[in-house]
Amino acid sequence: MYGIILDSLMDCIKQKYGEQVWKRAIGPCGISNSLFTAHKIYHEELVPNLAKAVAETTGKTFESIMEAAGEHFITYITNIKNDTVTRVLGRRFTDFLNGLNCMHDYYRFSFTEIQPPSFHVSNEDSKGLELHYRSRRTFPGYVYYVKGLLHKIARKFYSIDLNVVVTQHGFSGDVMLAVLRLNFPNEEYLSFRKIIMDNRNFREANNLIMPSNMAFDLFPYHLVFNGRLEILSTGLGIDVIYKGLEGRRLNEAFFMTRPLGYELTWENVRIHRNNVFELTSAKSSGRPVIGDETSRFRDQMTATHFVKLRGQMLYVEEMDYVIFLSTVMNDDLNNMYEMGLFVNDLPYHDLSRDMVLHQPQQSSEYKLALDMEQTKATRLEDTIENLISEQRKTDDLIYSMIPKEVACSLKEGGPTDSVCTKYDEVTVLFSDVVNFANICKHIAPHEIMITLNMMVSVFDILCEKYNTYKVETVADGFMCVSGAPTYDDRHARNMADMAIQMLRGIETVRDPNTREPIQIRIGLHCGGVIACVLGHKIPQYCLFGDTVHIASKLEATGSGQRIQISQTCMEKLSECSDYEIEPKGVVKIKGKRSIMTYWLNGRNKAADGTYPAPPIPSCSRNKKIDVKQISHSEIEKTNLDFDGDEVIMIENKEHAVTPKDQVSNKKHGICNKSQSKPE
Repeated sequence: MYGIILDSLMDCIKQKYGEQVWKRAIGPCGISNSLFTAHKIYHEELVPNLAKAVAETTGKTFESIMEAAGEHFITYITNIKNDTVTRVLGRRFTDFLNGLNCMHDYYRFSFTEIQPPSFHVSNEDSKGLELHYRSRRTFPGYVYYVKGLLHKIARKFYSIDLNVVVTQHGFSGDVMLAVLRLNFPNEEYLSFRKIIMDNRNFREANNLIMPSNMAFDLFPYHLVFNGRLEILSTGLGIDVIYKGLEGRRLNEAFFMTRPLGYELTWENVRIHRNNVFELTSAKSSGRPVIGDETSRFRDQMTATHFVKLRGQMLYVEEMDYVIFLSTVMNDDLNNMYEMGLFVNDLPYHDLSRDMVLHQPQQSSEYKLALDMEQTKATRLEDTIENLISEQRKTDDLIYSMIPKEVACSLKEGGPTDSVCTKYDEVTVLFSDVVNFANICKHIAPHEIMITLNMMVSVFDILCEKYNTYKVETVADGFMCVSGAPTYDDRHARNMADMAIQMLRGIETVRDPNTREPIQIRIGLHCGGVIACVLGHKIPQYCLFGDTVHIASKLEATGSGQRIQISQTCMEKLSECSDYEIEPKGVVKIKGKRSIMTYWLNGRNKAADGTYPAPPIPSCSRNKKIDVKQISHSEIEKTNLDFDGDEVIMIENKEHAVTPKDQVSNKKHGICNKSQSKPE
């Protein structure tokens, strides 16, 4: 499968279904980028796999996707100016179908490793015909791709409204077989038959009959055989390179490589006489043995070239035999010499001599141009892969700042006010550190940063675990939401579970000065919010509404290592009876009425589901933690060492404070007297 097929399929999907459908389709198919080199060979299964992925995404049928891809291929080659041979292949639509094999021969010069299918026409009448299609592409769906090709060609080049019906479809070994009934007004069939009969009658009336000897001399590479496939006569050219054929059976001396998938029988020759035939000799051919032993040895070693004949089968009704008018297929001049064939042996009346002499030069020039194109294509692929990798990094950074759904909308050119959304039910969480200002007075600035980073790292992991979204962090304050930007009917339970784990996780973060665990306050409230993106240069995802204000107030009026929730949040959690909740009292909300609040003490012991302790982040100072409180799997994820029954968190050397640093900090007023003394 050459890249030109895949490139046209990509163009078809993008035009018909959009860029996003294509991006979703290439993921399951393992395609890393959207660049296909026209002359590069890809796996045959990619086309049907992409069609299946598009069908699943769009809800269309697999057959309709393949048929649309076939139709679009004709448009694609027209746009790239590669449809010349398609436009001149046949005067009538039937002639075009009879010449499909020749068209694939033409493309062999550009796509040297192509494995062309085989076509032949049968049962033609004034209402249509039957087209037999054979291919070594055994993956399903290609017959519908051909169906789309035929529809487009008939409509574009012959103004025919074609109806195609697949009457047979199956496999014979490694060959796919299909018969398509093509229904269309075929009035030209009768007029064409009349012209043939008139010409035949004219020749008979005027005695314009060519003697057989003259005809045979004109075609030195001919074979004549009868219904028993007995070879009656051979041309002089064949006698030179393949002796002793007269009297032998044709299917013993040759095997048929085209049309594809057929045996060499009298019936198949009669049926497919409008097709190009290729016969390959059953034995190799070489130069006759001449000269000394060295020459004999050389000729024996090089006698490995099989004779390949390509031509047309003509049935002579009066004599009931078939004449195979052919030419010898030559790869290069060296093969001709090894076969004992010379340019002078080729006929004058066709282009055999010109093709043999000009082909090596043209082939070398084409190969050079093709190599240069493939080199450029490879470099371009590498560049695109690097760009895609950088694009992923950029996307990951953007998605960490604003929700993915919002970011995608903004990337498509939508204004920031277009992503303003109202959510009727979400749960908002606020938390902050108790006495954070007092803690900051007794530690160095870099220790403040490290402590906050440890705390927020734990919270970020919990956000991902419980499907919540972190809205913002301001100093020691942390805000997140469940139920937005993606709605989740378990938003209250998810946020409650996360809040419980936040209290457990914060126990691992200690005050660098007192070595005591840091305490946090948490407030939860359920209700509606407005979500939008503010700013153009540095956009920020923000939430607005009374729900945000009330959740913030509940956090501010709470206590250390406690979770204060509102009445609406309590009602949501009470639906499942999995939580221990006790009344706390009334809280006055500025500008609002007073509300009843509750303490969320944790989950009931009998509640289904257990939650492991959150991961322990690395710490900047040496301190000891009870190893029984954390699991070994979580310890392995952190910068920890084992020391008996305790875990010692290793200090980061980059953040270690030396006595010299502390003296410098004291000089600049960064730390107090308790810090100026070296440890």
